[in-house]
Amino acid sequence: MPRKPDPSNKAQQERTARWRSGMRANAVPETDAVDTALAAALAVYADAAGARQSEKDVRRIVALETMAVSYLVSKGFAPKHAKLRVARRLHRPDVADLVPLVNGSDTTTVTTTHS
Repeated sequence: MPRKPDPSNKAQQERTARWRSGMRANAVPETDAVDTALAAALAVYADAAGARQSEKDVRRIVALETMAVSYLVSKGFAPKHAKLRVARRLHRPDVADLVPLVNGSDTTTVTTTHS
């Protein structure tokens, strides 16, 4: 949630507005967009791993989920709520809608050499 502007910090706000305008003009994603994209990709990966019943991939997803919860707990969040929020973000009911978004076109699909 955005903060309310501080009138005493007008110059910094203007610099930030110019920076954001430049980012938009050059189609450079801000961190929150990257975080959302990573969450979507992980949700699709988790769903595919479950559908394939790939033991190796399911173990990876469980490990990533555990690491995310541990991170939130280390930042002071309640373990129960951290676990619920991470699970909700990872195991989304709209995951089928995300598949074409994360797969993209042939020009945007990322390939890796890792297995």
